[in-house]
Amino acid sequence: MICQRFDARRSFLVFSMLLKNKSRSFTPEVRVSFFYFIQAMSVGVVNAFAGIWLNSIGITASQTGVIFAAPVALILIVGSYVGRLADRATDWRTVIVRGAILSALLPVLLFAAQGFWGVLIVWTLAVTSQMAILPVTDAAALRMSRRRGNDFSRYYAWKTFGYLLIVVLSGFLLSEFGAQIFLPLFIGFSILRGVAALGLPKFRSYTLTTASTKNLQKSFNIWQPWFVLPLVAWSLVHCTHFLLSGFVGLFWYQQGLSEFSIGVLIAVSASSETIMFLVFKQFLRCVSARLLILVSCLVATLRWILLSLEPGFEVLVLVQILHAFTYALGFLACTNFIADWTGEEIAAEAQSFFVVLQSATAICALTSFGWLSQAIGAKAFMGTAGLAFIGSLLVLMSMVLRNSRT
Repeated sequence: MICQRFDARRSFLVFSMLLKNKSRSFTPEVRVSFFYFIQAMSVGVVNAFAGIWLNSIGITASQTGVIFAAPVALILIVGSYVGRLADRATDWRTVIVRGAILSALLPVLLFAAQGFWGVLIVWTLAVTSQMAILPVTDAAALRMSRRRGNDFSRYYAWKTFGYLLIVVLSGFLLSEFGAQIFLPLFIGFSILRGVAALGLPKFRSYTLTTASTKNLQKSFNIWQPWFVLPLVAWSLVHCTHFLLSGFVGLFWYQQGLSEFSIGVLIAVSASSETIMFLVFKQFLRCVSARLLILVSCLVATLRWILLSLEPGFEVLVLVQILHAFTYALGFLACTNFIADWTGEEIAAEAQSFFVVLQSATAICALTSFGWLSQAIGAKAFMGTAGLAFIGSLLVLMSMVLRNSRT
């Protein structure tokens, strides 16, 4: 009996030690990486197959455009408010978790949504609740990374892995079960994202007080022309990436490329993006964030010019490799630029302001490019090249207004 008690006690102690060691392995970095990985899954399903599902339930192409644009428009109104709310909370985690849970529950209502207006309302609320927490998550993860001496860009590498994995898996499932499988997948991954948010760590350990003089000064920096111009510049580049998923695949198909070749080109861009996320820290050690934004704008100008020339497959592979510079490099440069010039008191608000800029330019691009591409086809990418070049001029103006190494 004594031996049995001893063995039971020893087994319990061993089991407790295993649990303790296991919990230590789930560092804040691991938990945040897992959240980014899961977060990308519902995004991947939507970007790849939402249009197919909407078409299957009788939504027209023009109505689909409205449904996709509505959350982007709403984020213009609520984006900065959510960021400000997150900054005032004891920890950014509070808003991230609540937003993730809300964005997990709202898509369930799509099962009951009827017709264009029903889908539009539910879709807008569901997607906006997800979009609103993205800049808060970025701001929180970036500040935590800087305090702990880690690389924020690695989180986005995990995000890309999750995106690619789910696009491939969803493509297989849709080919097997048809468009009706989209909604269960979207809802399932949204719920999974809400569950993953519960495992996020606390991102800061202090309680915010009322705004100090320092806080007011840093808030003022958000509206300084030298600070806003680089963010507007890259927003002009970012909005053109919205057009890739909506138009470029169709252009390539019309140019005679096979579905397999188009898939290869998309995989090349995603792979190059992932590599940039992994090595970005090396660039930042040598070059200022603002100069990297300028590089992104200039490379984007070249990329869109090449696309407008309707080149062959070999050149298009090079064009897709440039995605590492036009998207990954530019985005990470902007987030670091924001963090360099704003304090933690307004970190989420500043990052949300950046998303608002991206949303505003995206709406303008989406509404104008469709008309332009219908008129002149792939030559419409000369217009996006012009936007990217204007962006490079805005960055140079910022450098003139404030000559700084940052």
